[in-house]
Amino acid sequence: MDVLVATLGVEPQVVTLTLDALHGRGFPVVSAFVVHTSPRLPAVQDALQRLRQEKTHYQPPVRFSFVPVRSGNRFPEDIATEGDAALLLRVLYRTVAEQKRKGARVHLSIAGGRKVMTAMGMVVAQLLLDERDHVWHLLSEGALLQSKAMHADDPSQIVLVPVPVLRWNLLPSTVQELLVWDDPYRAIERQRELQEQERWQVLNAFWAQLTSAEREVAEALVRYGGTIPELAKRLNRAPKTVANQLQSVYAKYRDGFGLPATVKARDRLIADLSPVIAAMGETTQTGLGETAQAIKLRR
Repeated sequence: MDVLVATLGVEPQVVTLTLDALHGRGFPVVSAFVVHTSPRLPAVQDALQRLRQEKTHYQPPVRFSFVPVRSGNRFPEDIATEGDAALLLRVLYRTVAEQKRKGARVHLSIAGGRKVMTAMGMVVAQLLLDERDHVWHLLSEGALLQSKAMHADDPSQIVLVPVPVLRWNLLPSTVQELLVWDDPYRAIERQRELQEQERWQVLNAFWAQLTSAEREVAEALVRYGGTIPELAKRLNRAPKTVANQLQSVYAKYRDGFGLPATVKARDRLIADLSPVIAAMGETTQTGLGETAQAIKLRR
């Protein structure tokens, strides 16, 4: 089942042109959910009325549902405040989440309405959409949009551009986890928790692969920095030995995080381990088993 979720400003043709283009691409969209602000604004009221008249245009019919950006008596005519934007995000999130729970393939159109609608749409896409779903932006000739025509005589006038999504979910199960929540802000918090857990799991696996001597070098690097000769003097080792051990540490770090061999790992490694090692306070140079345990406790 394919569904369209579209934000609406005051140009209803953005919704119908997107629908036409999706059908032209072979997506059998059967439902369109139009997210809109208060129809007290005459232009919004007119846009909604024109869309209601479209139910007889499509064969098979497309079911239009109109989703107000509303909470109780709060029904903004525009997205003009931080509170309005938060409400918009919650409504968009719930609309998409409901369709994902039903197993639908979601086509999210971010072409209509204010820029903040586009921004919040991308947040929802990053949280909830998977590889089956799509985000679309409409690029059409100015004359077509200005004509207010709900459909184009020439389909080539409608240019639908797929928008790439840098998804926050790292595992397929993460989307299912986030669908449990109706509040996008709780979902964002949970997403960060899941990402943090996975990051610490990777760090744990990396740390477990280091020898005790490599752990000592890694801790000294994070705690004190410095050049290889300075680290060698601090650890009472030959500079060549420290250099070889550091290269091994970097190689294992790159391997653990799937980084190319050309990536310089030093700064990234320091950034990842600094919070844990700093929290430990001063330890002896040989007490590095505590570092691994500290990392595990932060999971």
